[in-house]
Amino acid sequence: MADEQSVELGHLLHSALWDAPNHEASKDMLSRIWSLELQWFTPQESASIIAHLTAKGWLVENSGMLSATPSLELSRPPLGWRPMLNSILSASDMEVEPISVQPKSEIKPSLKSPEPKFSNPEGSRLPPDKAEESIPHLIEIISSGSGLQNKEVLRRAQRKRRSLGPVTLWMALALVAREQGLDMDEVVSTIDIEFS
Repeated sequence: MADEQSVELGHLLHSALWDAPNHEASKDMLSRIWSLELQWFTPQESASIIAHLTAKGWLVENSGMLSATPSLELSRPPLGWRPMLNSILSASDMEVEPISVQPKSEIKPSLKSPEPKFSNPEGSRLPPDKAEESIPHLIEIISSGSGLQNKEVLRRAQRKRRSLGPVTLWMALALVAREQGLDMDEVVSTIDIEFS
């Protein structure tokens, strides 16, 4: 049975890596998810967590992308779960379990159909999306205007992102605002103020 530390870290990493291509993300992406989207930590705390988990073997870095160590089970956190910063920063070294080696005669080549390749916008030289800076303010506007809690606003925006595909978080938030019948001029001006 998994110990409490593994379960908590499995929940934390599930929140950021489960929907990511190949279950991996850059340091900036992890920090953005934990600080801007989920609002669990500050960007500095997120950077400290990433550095600590990488040093302790819970996160594995490969070509600038981070993924959970293969022996860690990523599990969906229960409703209302929230990570505790002190608990995460006191995580001990990842205990590596011995890997059993199969005899070569049992290994069969798998015939997988090629999977579609996803572009990695972080690896490209595109300029950063300045509208991302308006996300916390947008969440507050939608929350206060609709009566929904911040977490519910973010959950609805994430649902829209999953159903629509490659849509930015600020665009999904604008769609939530529209769905709630809020004044779109205020929403657009918030994005424009931050964008300009």
